[in-house]
Amino acid sequence: MTRLAAIPYESDFGIDGFMQAVVARLRRGGLRLGGVIQHNDMACADRCMAMSLEDLADGRRFPISQDLGASAQGCRLDPAGLAAAAVAFSGALAERVDLVIVNKFGKQEALGEGLRDEIARAVMAGLPVLLAVRRDVLPAWRAFAGEDWVALSADLPAVERWATDVVRLAA
Repeated sequence: MTRLAAIPYESDFGIDGFMQAVVARLRRGGLRLGGVIQHNDMACADRCMAMSLEDLADGRRFPISQDLGASAQGCRLDPAGLAAAAVAFSGALAERVDLVIVNKFGKQEALGEGLRDEIARAVMAGLPVLLAVRRDVLPAWRAFAGEDWVALSADLPAVERWATDVVRLAA
C-alpha cells in the first residue's frame, strides 16, 4: 500500500473545510497528526479572506495572507507566512507522527516553492502523507510525485479508511 495519497478536487469544492473534517475524524480515531491545514476567515472588513495554516501537532496558527491593497488583482498569499508554517514539518519528522497532512499541493508547490520540500522530506522519511490537489495543478503534482501515490475521492469514510489502513501497515 502506497503511503502517499492525494485528494483531487475542483476549484469550487470547499477543500479547506473538508480537510478540517478529515483532521477531526482522524483525531477522534486516535491518530497522531503532523503537518498543516488551512483556515479561512471570511469576515474580513475589506472582503478579503484572511488565511492561516494550523500546525496539527500543537495548534499554532501561522497567518499566510497579506493585504495587497484595494486595487490588488493577484493572490494574497504571504510567502513569509508560508515559510514560517514549514516549521510544523520538522516536529512531524522528529516526533514520527502517524500521518502527515498537508492542506494542499497548490500553485506555490507547483512552482517549486511553498511546502514542496517539506512534503518531500516527510515522504522520504517514510511517513504516510495525505494532501489535496486542485485538478488544474495535477500535472505539476504528477511531475513532482511520479506514479507512486493513490488518488482518493473527497469522501470522509474513504479517506479515513485509507489513513487507518496505511497507519496500521506502517506500524
